[in-house]
Amino acid sequence: MSLTRPGLPPIQVLIGDDSAFMRDQLSRLLDGNPQIRVCGTARNGQEVVERTKLLQPDVITLDVEMPLLNGVEARKRIMSECPRPVIMFSSATQEGTEVTLAARSAGGLTICRK
Repeated sequence: MSLTRPGLPPIQVLIGDDSAFMRDQLSRLLDGNPQIRVCGTARNGQEVVERTKLLQPDVITLDVEMPLLNGVEARKRIMSECPRPVIMFSSATQEGTEVTLAARSAGGLTICRK
């Protein structure tokens, strides 16, 4: 799918995931589109909240399960302190349904399975 935004600056995305592999893969995928720019990455929920305030991204990708502050709690803090769209990612299987529903109720726009 081609994203066309003539004359507009690239969409700034912050990637939050505890997996270096997933941060790298998402960065490569998103940076492949000239209308999207990865403005930063974070390894845990606390870093996501801090970098959201600092970098002011347009959109955040957020892993549900992360250390220090999980994705659901990070999403709640982001929405109360510096609201913006969040796309939640989860590697949870059927057993992770509760986590998925909690992420949705915290305001995640989309739940994507890794």
